[in-house]
Amino acid sequence: MDRTEVWVTLDLIHGIGHTRVCKLLEIFESPETLLSAPTAKVRETGILTPAQVQSLARGPDTRAVKEAVEALKAHGARAVGITDPGYPEALKNIDDPPFVLYVKGSLQDIEPAVAIVGTRSPSHYGRETAWLMARDLSDMGFTVVSGLARGIDSAAHAGALEGSTNTVAVLGTGIDVAYPPENVGLAARIAQRGAIVTEYPPGTPPDPGNFPRRNRIISGLSAGVVVVEAALKSGALITARLAGEQGKLLMAVPGTVTNARSQGPHHLIRQGAVLVRGADDVVMEIAPQVKRMVQDVERDGQTRDEILELVAGDPLSIDDIARELDLDIIETTKRISLLELTGKIRRIEGGRFTARSTNG
Repeated sequence: MDRTEVWVTLDLIHGIGHTRVCKLLEIFESPETLLSAPTAKVRETGILTPAQVQSLARGPDTRAVKEAVEALKAHGARAVGITDPGYPEALKNIDDPPFVLYVKGSLQDIEPAVAIVGTRSPSHYGRETAWLMARDLSDMGFTVVSGLARGIDSAAHAGALEGSTNTVAVLGTGIDVAYPPENVGLAARIAQRGAIVTEYPPGTPPDPGNFPRRNRIISGLSAGVVVVEAALKSGALITARLAGEQGKLLMAVPGTVTNARSQGPHHLIRQGAVLVRGADDVVMEIAPQVKRMVQDVERDGQTRDEILELVAGDPLSIDDIARELDLDIIETTKRISLLELTGKIRRIEGGRFTARSTNG
């Protein structure tokens, strides 16, 4: 079996949740080892109930596995498991991470990321604010994460696609299920410039219970969450609560007091969320977290000196840097953004960048 088939096989075993599977994978280290482990050895771990041990021993319906794998291939998607190198590192650190993601597109270079969420029925102000914020964040090198729902989510994805970097959509359905149907074209564009992601196997319909659960992935992939417009009882506020539980930065856009859609953001601000008006505010608030992330990378021995060395001479634009170093524009934009946030380079007139003097 290839890697996708292995993860689908494990995922379609009935009655074993993500948390228990993740604990088992800590012991058995790979899905292949877990699936082939003797029943007695699995039982000895004490992680599964007797019924779950038997379910694992029986395995899934082979026809269901075959159909799911074929559906993934037909849609150009694959399965990425928690022990695979391509699984997002940020997602591993949340409570109850999905042990498998179904992915169409690329999850490479999605950090730093910011989630933008909100109501499915926004005002013109809310839609425009989400679009502009997402576009500007994308131009600044941030991946925009949202849920591909109608309204604010769709505006955020569309705005990000007008910027320089990528966007990630987290679904509450199978990756082969078009929901909402009017976003089929938007989803295709996102997969080309970022990724469509879901924890649900192919064929999973848009059950209402799926969407609150998928929100932990939206916040988990992101360094911070921005709520644009939302009612007091809404999926966006569920995402906000999960972001707080995950220790993520929570931000909200204020609106008019007469607009019911402003109640959610205003409530969050009263509870301590940071008031933001646009991308500049978001970047200012999130910069300390990004700096810590870069410092962790540098401690691991990974540096970005090639860009620093290049712009230590003549100031160069992003296009110039990408061309000189034979890099992808998206990767170049993200790396420049991180260097700018950490104060190693600065932006000057004409959209060019130069290294900061070590003497200040």
